[in-house]
This record gives sequence, structure tokens and C-alpha cells, in this order.
Amino acid sequence: MKKMENKRRYHLNLDGSFVIEDYNQSKAFSNFFPGVAGVWGVPMWVFYVNRGQGISSFGIESKDRAILEFLPANKAYRATSTQGFRTFLKIKQGGKEKFYEPFTTQNLNGSKVSRRMIITSYDLTIEEINTTLGIKTRVNYFTMPNEPFAALVRRLTVENISSKALDMQIIDGLPIVLPYGMKDWLSKNMCRTVEAWVNVKNLNKK
Repeated sequence: MKKMENKRRYHLNLDGSFVIEDYNQSKAFSNFFPGVAGVWGVPMWVFYVNRGQGISSFGIESKDRAILEFLPANKAYRATSTQGFRTFLKIKQGGKEKFYEPFTTQNLNGSKVSRRMIITSYDLTIEEINTTLGIKTRVNYFTMPNEPFAALVRRLTVENISSKALDMQIIDGLPIVLPYGMKDWLSKNMCRTVEAWVNVKNLNKK
């Protein structure tokens, strides 16, 4: 029985990609993006886990240059669903409004949902199909090669797979971004105190 379950949950596609079906409920898994950015590129470190929307932390150079706070794997498994990228949908259909967050294990409202994580040597993709709401959500991540800056690219696609028209509003992004100069020790030990000294430059110029 265990062998059949593993075969169904973990498999390789013909294109070489590694797939984890129902990844949020699978055994804990973590990995880094490859630190390659092309001959003239600037590398970025990106850490991901098979929870939430995948990306747990990312930045440049070291933990002291994090954009999303670096967390060790055991903490990342717990925090990524709330502190990582999140997507919120407000759906109007037949005069009724529904609120839904893809890739979460909370508040599914009885929806039939299937999810999978697709891993290649250069990118990471997560997919969710909600047959109850008639929505397919897909997020694709990859780093930007051959550019004079380090970058993580994130592409979100929300598709109506139902036979009815949907009126939808979307909020998407990170709940927190670490400002430049917020070193790892400060973010973990004095985060509230150091927030008082953070300022935004060129705000008057928008």
C-alpha cells in the first residue's frame, strides 16, 4: 500500500521534471534554487519548501541581505503558508460572493481541491485545481539570468475552468518585505526595535 501511495504522489515526467502530488500534505521537503545566473548574471539564493506557495525566503549575497527573511527548514515548514507569497480571491457568481485563498489548507469550505508541485533544474511551479469553484491557479518561479541585477520572477495565472462566467478580484503578494540593511541578527532578535529606525527614501518623488 505504501509503495502505491509513493508512486502516485511522487513521480518523474518525461521532460525530466519531478512532481509531488498533493504536496502540502506530503512529507516535508526543502531545497534551494540553483545559484546560477548566466555568464554576466548576478546570482540570487532562493529557499523553498513544499508548503504554502513554496518560496520560504530569498535574497542576495548572504542571510544579511534577505528580501524575505531566511528561516531554517523546520521553521519554514510552519511559516511559509502565512509569511510567504499569498493570493486572495473575491469571486462573484450568481449574485453571491465567495472569498478564497488558493494553496492554503485552511477554509476550503468543502471545496474539492487537487494540488501539485513541479520541480525542474531551473524553475518551480505549483498548481491547484478547485473543481468546486471552477478555478485553476498556477504559480511559476525562476531566477533572472544574464542581467546586471539579481531577481526572482513570479508569474501567477488564475484560470476559469467552469462553464460559467466569473467576476473576480485578486490581491496577491508578500505580507512583509525586509528593507535593505535589515541584517539576519536584527530581524530575529530586535525586529520590533529596528523597525523604528527604518525609513523610505524618495517617498516624496513616489
